Amino acid sequence: MVLLMSIGNIAGRNVRKAQIAGVISEFRGCEGVEVVQLGSLATSALRATIRLSSPGDPDALQALSMMKGIRRLTIFEFEDSSEAVKKKICHKLDKAFEGAELLMEAKDGTDSMKLYGVLNEKSDTVSDLMMYAPGDCALICIFGKVSMDAIAEIMKDND
Repeated sequence: MVLLMSIGNIAGRNVRKAQIAGVISEFRGCEGVEVVQLGSLATSALRATIRLSSPGDPDALQALSMMKGIRRLTIFEFEDSSEAVKKKICHKLDKAFEGAELLMEAKDGTDSMKLYGVLNEKSDTVSDLMMYAPGDCALICIFGKVSMDAIAEIMKDND
């Protein structure tokens, strides 16, 4: 029984990522839609560039600390698409996020930013962090593990 529940939870996470990847793939070629994807090689190169270009810089060290568990990054931006395409994308993304673990929602007037992810309280990390801002027509997917301590430190510095 426990095994079946675990498989169900894993399957739910994978389906959500697959649905989101499907939405990105479906609208990738539409006018006004931009997709940037960085795989593991590119994220490793980015970490190395930060390390080499800013030795000893506290901000660079914080960024490296946050990035050490990141394996892939996808940025999906559709602000310049038609209103009909925006509406379709937002509808499909909202459906894909149904039942997902909402970690935080920040609102600024009518705009909002929703953070989804899988929180592992034992290791104090978030896996597959997804930041969705429907008003800004943007989705950022950070695949891998991000330390909550690193996120808290960066948030503290931005206050």
